[in-house]
Amino acid sequence: MKPLKQYSFIKALRPFSLVVAVISCGLGILIAWKSGYQNTHYAIWIMLGGILAQAGINLINDIEDLPLIPNDHARHTMIKSMINRNTKVGIFCFVLASLIGLFLISKQGWPLFVLILISGLASLSYNIGPLNFKHRGLAMVQVFLLMGIMMVQGAFLAMSGEFSSLAFLHSIPISLLVSLLLLSNELRDWETDKNKEVKTLSVRIGYQNAVRIYWGLIIISYLLSVIFFLIGQLHQLLWLLLPLPLLISISNYLKASERTQLTPMTGRFFFLFGLFYMLAL
Repeated sequence: MKPLKQYSFIKALRPFSLVVAVISCGLGILIAWKSGYQNTHYAIWIMLGGILAQAGINLINDIEDLPLIPNDHARHTMIKSMINRNTKVGIFCFVLASLIGLFLISKQGWPLFVLILISGLASLSYNIGPLNFKHRGLAMVQVFLLMGIMMVQGAFLAMSGEFSSLAFLHSIPISLLVSLLLLSNELRDWETDKNKEVKTLSVRIGYQNAVRIYWGLIIISYLLSVIFFLIGQLHQLLWLLLPLPLLISISNYLKASERTQLTPMTGRFFFLFGLFYMLAL
């Protein structure tokens, strides 16, 4: 069982992970803005909707723990109450995000409805339902597509009413680092997941192989950025050097037996890379 504090509202909300919605939506909005679709009100609603949707996903994430709580556990009632509270707030976040989505759909049309519907259904399958991407070792693929490529494309679509090959192109480095953030979470909990036989990708392939993938995702993101610079899609590559010092601390955490700070540090790296990537545009 997780410690009681892990079910607190703030822990369940996982504030550090909300940078994914900020960066992914922000990138889609920026590309649309540069393409001539400049609407401040749409941009604000898109950002708010993205953050609320991710907050909802985070808050209902612990619902899978309910069947695992022994009835004779000393704090059974308290833990169950905290999970139920977080779930209710998460559902409320989904309702608000859905209302924002409906408003944007009314302005931009049915393609946005289809994209939001598919994204919503797939997001709920992270660790519940028959798909259960986490336990199939496919969570990294899921977040790469949903919280990366589709969120960037969705933000562009909500701004413009159109799909964009440029948004797809620029979403790839960011999407790789969204997967990196999820992988850091798996690496942090590797021993626990292995003991509980939770078949995440990291458990399936082993810790050291997962670490190799971790560094590979970073390297590929930078290589793609260099290629985009060479073909004229990024205007200033030096911005992307600024997040690199964080990799020193991250490297130390990857080698440590206690890795509680690995995910927050990876979140900071993701946020800085995403922010400076947008400045490089």
